[in-house]
Amino acid sequence: MKRVIFLIIALSTIAFFSCERQENDDLNSGSLLSDDEKAAITNDAAADDATEAVDYEVDYFSSSSEIIFEIEDGSQLKSANRWGFRYLNGEGPIITIDPAGNVWPKTITIDYGDGVELINGRTISGIITIEVSDRPLTNGATRHVTYTNFYVDSVNIAGEATRTFTGTDSTERVFSNVSDLTLTFTDDSQLFRHGERTRTLAEGFETIFDHTDDLILITGFVNYENTDSATFSKTITSPLTKIGCCRFIVEGTVFFSLNGEEFAELDYGDGTCDDIATITKDGETHQITIGHRYRRFPWWRR
Repeated sequence: MKRVIFLIIALSTIAFFSCERQENDDLNSGSLLSDDEKAAITNDAAADDATEAVDYEVDYFSSSSEIIFEIEDGSQLKSANRWGFRYLNGEGPIITIDPAGNVWPKTITIDYGDGVELINGRTISGIITIEVSDRPLTNGATRHVTYTNFYVDSVNIAGEATRTFTGTDSTERVFSNVSDLTLTFTDDSQLFRHGERTRTLAEGFETIFDHTDDLILITGFVNYENTDSATFSKTITSPLTKIGCCRFIVEGTVFFSLNGEEFAELDYGDGTCDDIATITKDGETHQITIGHRYRRFPWWRR
């Protein structure tokens, strides 16, 4: 077993200032959506914001054998050009890999302790455990992900996810991702989230230690259920786009359904790093800022 402590020199945060979430009540104050519909959209946004941070961390440390071997070696961890853009104050998580070397399967444990602050302002705490079946870029290789006392900011994430490598060529790498998660928020409300999605790394995989140039395309669907068995879902109709230097989805469209009935389309924009989106219902389109989680569905109080 080999333990490697990340000592990272943080780079400038200027490029990430545009990623700060703004205070805005646009979604909550309008009359276009019912309270239940607002709750569906904002709860999905809160869940996505947290789970995308997790997905990025998992990929950051386990998406290729080159990354895993360099972590074991430790030599690249001293370079600000390799790792410094990700974590603030020069401190990252503690990584344990067992067994070391070209031996598979292996287990990667990422321990954030009481909290590691990212350079974009968010904090991750707890433990991610990744069981890697084979070299990650082997067809059919899986990464099984579980969580222990794990938080993204104040959102607790529990459950499991499995990623399967399904193919590569000279221009992209494709992973299927099936997850069953429970998210618990500060008001003790919970969401049970089942997702079946495909993540395509379309750009940036040549620079395995620099994720600022990453372009990730996401397709598929997510189903939600709350503690009272009310359901809502999101189906991606145009690939959601994530870029390495931004915490937000910057492009793509989805349809939302509530208790089986489709009610609105959400468009994440033109590629700009911000939390601005447009929502269309019954032919009427409004620009919104997804800056607040509509705390509880009205049916939760019935």
